[in-house]
Amino acid sequence: MYDQTKKSSAVHNICKFMSLKNDSVVRTMSMLEYDFCFHAEYNPQIVRYESQPHGFEYYFNGRYCRYTPDFQLFDSINTPSLIEVKHSSQILKPDFRARFKEKQLIAQAEYGKNSS
Repeated sequence: MYDQTKKSSAVHNICKFMSLKNDSVVRTMSMLEYDFCFHAEYNPQIVRYESQPHGFEYYFNGRYCRYTPDFQLFDSINTPSLIEVKHSSQILKPDFRARFKEKQLIAQAEYGKNSS
């Protein structure tokens, strides 16, 4: 799927985080995602992580929608976990919660149960 972090955007605040753990630059789509990189970088249980790892489609309100998780984390036995980073004001909205439930179902079916 198309990597949204490769070009500048009037809508998203694209940031670059230099990861020593990944030995690469991690591009993020918001300041919250940038801040999350510090948590992933300094958490000893996380071996590596990716921003905007891969996308998939989910069905919602009679149509197919595209979705790309914010991060994919890998632990010491290479178990992946998908992470969505949002401000608390966003997660309280009913539309977000309904969409997220559908996204979780697809992610769990395709990528295992470590999706949050």
